[in-house]
Amino acid sequence: MHLKGFFSEKIISISKKAYNYVQDILQAFHVMSYIHIENYTVRTSEINHAKRIHPHALIQLMQESSMQHTIGMKVSLWDLQDMQGSWVLLKMDVRFYSLPLLNDTITIETFPSGKEGYFTYRDYLVFDRFHQLCATASSVWTMMHTETRKMIRIPDEFGKLVCHTDNPLPKPDFRLSPVLQSDSNFSIKVNYLHLDWNGHVNNVAMCRLIMESLDPDIFYQKTLKQLLIQFKSEAILGQTLLFENHHDNEINKISHSVKNSENGKDIVLAETYWVDI
Repeated sequence: MHLKGFFSEKIISISKKAYNYVQDILQAFHVMSYIHIENYTVRTSEINHAKRIHPHALIQLMQESSMQHTIGMKVSLWDLQDMQGSWVLLKMDVRFYSLPLLNDTITIETFPSGKEGYFTYRDYLVFDRFHQLCATASSVWTMMHTETRKMIRIPDEFGKLVCHTDNPLPKPDFRLSPVLQSDSNFSIKVNYLHLDWNGHVNNVAMCRLIMESLDPDIFYQKTLKQLLIQFKSEAILGQTLLFENHHDNEINKISHSVKNSENGKDIVLAETYWVDI
């Protein structure tokens, strides 16, 4: 995977102090890999006109599950403060099979599915109350130094946290292309409520903004079946973001670019695939 230019072209290695800190974490808490399971009930604030959960709201629940998992494994942002490390999403492939309805109870299972140098992989499985699969997501993450904003090599010891399963999801190894000719666009200035604890636009907020950039009619005529999203750089407070979309109606696909409006640099690339209702 080629990620030159993400945050910075220069990648820094973890310091000896941070290495020792990670060793202390693993020894003190005897952390082992496990599948994290969370149950949720779909709320009124999360549904659309058809009483089905919005795709971005379901992704939000997936993210919450993985955050709770990192807290449980003692590798959350707050556990890694001494090494100044934080997890950052790079790519995600989300597939929706059946969007749950209001008051449905869903179960989300998530686990680290692999680790390779600067990258770690995480899978998500969403089930309804009958244990039928509603959605899946495969994702790749890196660790960012919270001050320099550069990538940090993930300690080898974190490989112990990988959960080896019989059927891991395919890794999100896609590479998306920028939108060269848009047929619709939308701009917004980043405000405080778009940000997360890392001080940049939250990945779920970005998914929602991409949906907001579309003509509302699409949500009455089609339903989202797949989202591919690739984060190339950070979006920060005060930036004006330009959302460009290109529709390919023959295959029900929309290509998306999110750019820094000042310099035209791509911040996020995405593709969405839809089916008629």
